[in-house]
Amino acid sequence: MKEINLKSDQMVRAAWMYYVLGNNQNEIASKLNVSRPVVQRLIASAKDEGIVSIGINHPIASCLDYAELIKEKYQLIECSVVPDDSEESLLDSLAFGGFQVVSKYIKGYTGQIIGIGSGKTLKKTVNHINFRSPDSKCVALISAMSSSGQCNYYDDVPLILARNITANYYQLPTPRYASTPDEFSVCNGNRVFESVISIADKADVIFTGIGSLGKTSPIVKDGFITNEQGNELEKLGSVGEILGRFIDSDGNVVKCKINSLVTSYDIRRNPCPRIAISGGEDKRKAILAALKGKWINGLVTDEHTARWLLTK
Repeated sequence: MKEINLKSDQMVRAAWMYYVLGNNQNEIASKLNVSRPVVQRLIASAKDEGIVSIGINHPIASCLDYAELIKEKYQLIECSVVPDDSEESLLDSLAFGGFQVVSKYIKGYTGQIIGIGSGKTLKKTVNHINFRSPDSKCVALISAMSSSGQCNYYDDVPLILARNITANYYQLPTPRYASTPDEFSVCNGNRVFESVISIADKADVIFTGIGSLGKTSPIVKDGFITNEQGNELEKLGSVGEILGRFIDSDGNVVKCKINSLVTSYDIRRNPCPRIAISGGEDKRKAILAALKGKWINGLVTDEHTARWLLTK
């Protein structure tokens, strides 16, 4: 049985590399340490056995095992673990795995309310979507605007999703971080803001990213916080952020000025499926914190991160 599973794993890995990651047969042969004719047979077998249609319908056995173990360990309602071929292909793998999970919760349904965050992984995920969800609503859970009014390239995710599924789109009419407590009170007391938050409270499913900290993290690179603020947050114990809220290693909201001024939706208010699509070594501590703090009850991640999470 073990030998059969190993052969099946190798077949699906070859199919994933070829059809999802776009590797050629020579590249796959090198990565799997087999000959090119063997790769050809593996891909042909995957097609013959119905594993390949438009996408990959068969989970790699080890990834499926990791997913079930993580669901049990962290008491999740949803977990999907994707193959992690290399750092360069990680984003593509996560996005495709995310697309499969998003499809599970949206495709074929009508009148859904979908809460959605922002970021590079989510953007690539929703760009895969090619189906409709009639009479649905897509609500942004985090503002795309900095305090100066500038919007980030990756923060149009809710609009892209709404367009792709032909849903109504609701955005937060505020900067991501208010400048002062008075401005924060004005933002939160705005009639439109309250209306959007009330829609988010009724969301049937939520999809979010999880952010790391450091000079190369998107929230710093995109100008929402400065390097100095990032350094200070790390000194206060922050390991990352979820929808703009900075959390410590146990998933608690770090007590600091910027967290008192964030206008994004607190997803812990909603008991619906709250699924994060996130992976990579730099985000592992933040993912673990989000799991510990019960910010999420579903996860799409890569196999190396999954193995790491199982040791914690």
